[in-house]
Amino acid sequence: MSLVLETITKRFGPLTAVDNVSLSAGESEFVVLLGPSGCGKSTLLRIVAGLETPDSGAVWLHGHNITDLEPRDRDLAMVFQSYALYPHMSIAQNIAYPLKIRRQSSERIAAEVSRVAAKLGLDGLLARRPRELSGGQRQRVALARALSMASGSCGRRLWL
Repeated sequence: MSLVLETITKRFGPLTAVDNVSLSAGESEFVVLLGPSGCGKSTLLRIVAGLETPDSGAVWLHGHNITDLEPRDRDLAMVFQSYALYPHMSIAQNIAYPLKIRRQSSERIAAEVSRVAAKLGLDGLLARRPRELSGGQRQRVALARALSMASGSCGRRLWL
């Protein structure tokens, strides 16, 4: 299994947001979390990403317990519902950012930005800022950033 959640529980004061959840997802499986607003879907994903700490249980990735690892050390990419784009950066800079902070070469960054932008139909928008795009285009930019983070030498393989 690539990702295993083992009896995850998360409470916020008296509210139990996630209650004893276990699941596993294989390397090429596509898993969807469905449920009403407030049932704990986002909290569970935030736990996997390391943005929340479970009160009990464990998160395993490729056989390694990552429950206590910092988000930057988890080898995961996440697309937020709000897209979390940097408004002062161009679309190209937003897509390139994960590669830049991992100190990839300029050539590698340019090639990867070009590759994912073309794949998602963003190649004509790279000089624009997020505020100049539609909601769907912003969503594709957030996905492009996650894909660039997940590419080759960065080692990322799982997208949330």
